[in-house]
Amino acid sequence: MRTMRPRSASMSQLAKPDSTTYPFPRPQAWARPRRPYVMGGFQVVPADAPIGAEIRGVDFSKRLNDTTINALHEAWADHSILIWREQDLSVEDQLRAGRIFGELEEMTHVAVEDELPPEVLLIDNEPEFNQDLASAPEKYSRGLQAKPLRWHSDNSYRDVPPRGSLFYVRIAPPTGGITHFLNMYDAYNDLPEDLLAAIEGRWSKQDRTLNSADTIQPGRTPPDDVSTADSVEHPLARVHAGTGRIALYLGRRQYQYICGLPVEDSEVLLDKLWAYAQQEKFIWRRTEQRAGDLILWDNRCAMHSRDPFDPNHRRIAHRVQMAGEPVVAPWPRVDG
Repeated sequence: MRTMRPRSASMSQLAKPDSTTYPFPRPQAWARPRRPYVMGGFQVVPADAPIGAEIRGVDFSKRLNDTTINALHEAWADHSILIWREQDLSVEDQLRAGRIFGELEEMTHVAVEDELPPEVLLIDNEPEFNQDLASAPEKYSRGLQAKPLRWHSDNSYRDVPPRGSLFYVRIAPPTGGITHFLNMYDAYNDLPEDLLAAIEGRWSKQDRTLNSADTIQPGRTPPDDVSTADSVEHPLARVHAGTGRIALYLGRRQYQYICGLPVEDSEVLLDKLWAYAQQEKFIWRRTEQRAGDLILWDNRCAMHSRDPFDPNHRRIAHRVQMAGEPVVAPWPRVDG
C-alpha cells in the first residue's frame, strides 16, 4: 500500500473554464490514480474500473477535521464516485456529511409525514407509496418501484442541475438494486472525430415527462413534438466547474432533442452518442450494494443506472443533493 498520494495533476493545475477561449481542445491528459494510497488520514482504494474509489478510515458519524475534508474533496475530483462502507448514520449525520461537499438543496416535494427534513429524499419501494401513483406522496420517489433505472444524470431537466448526490443505503435487497456508474469524462475524450464534430456547439432539450423508470410523472404529458417542447436546454458537453475538465453531458434520453436539427437527424445522432457512451469500457459495473453503504456521485461528469430487484424485498435509501452551478459549454452555441 502506498503511503503517499500518487503524483497527478492537482485541481489548481487543471485548465479552468475561460469563456473567451473557444473552441476547447480535446481534454488534457489525465492520469487517474489506480493504486491504493493514503491521504488526509484515510485510505483511497481506486475501483478496478474507469471511475470510482472506496474510502476507508472515515466515519461520518463523527465530525471531520479540515485536513480530512480537503483530502475528500481532492479524492472526489480524482475519482468522481466515492463509496464508504459500513456507515452507521443518523439523518443528521448524513446531512452533515452532505454539507461537506456543497450546499444542500431542499427537495421541492409535497409535505408528507415522514419526519424527514426537507433536504432528504426517501427512496422506498414499499407498495403503499408506489402502486397508486396519483395519490402517492411525491417525496417518496413515486413510480420507481423495483424497476431498472436507465442511465441518467440527476435532475438534468433543471436550469441548474445539482452538483452531486449523497446516497445512503438503509435497507438493501439480497440481490439486485445495485447502482452502477459511467465515466463521462472518458466518454467525451474517447469520442471519434465525427461524433465530436457533430456535437460541437450543440445543445439538447432535457424533458422531465418520464422518470428514469419510464413512468410518466404526475401532471406531465408526453410532448407531441420534441423539437418544440418547453424543456430546459443544456450543451451536449460541459466544463466541470471544479476540475476544468470536459465531460459529455447527455442527461436523460427520454424525449431528448438536439436543438436546430431535424427530429430524425437528432434521433440518429442521439442514438449514436448514447450507444457510444454506454460501452463497458466507461462503466463501473458494481457487484454488490449493502446496507450501510454511503455513495457520493458527481452529476457533472458521471451518469448512473440501477438494476431491477425483487419487489417482494424492501429497499430503502435516503438521498441528499448538493446545489450545482450553471452548465458551462466548451464552445459557443450553434443552432441550425
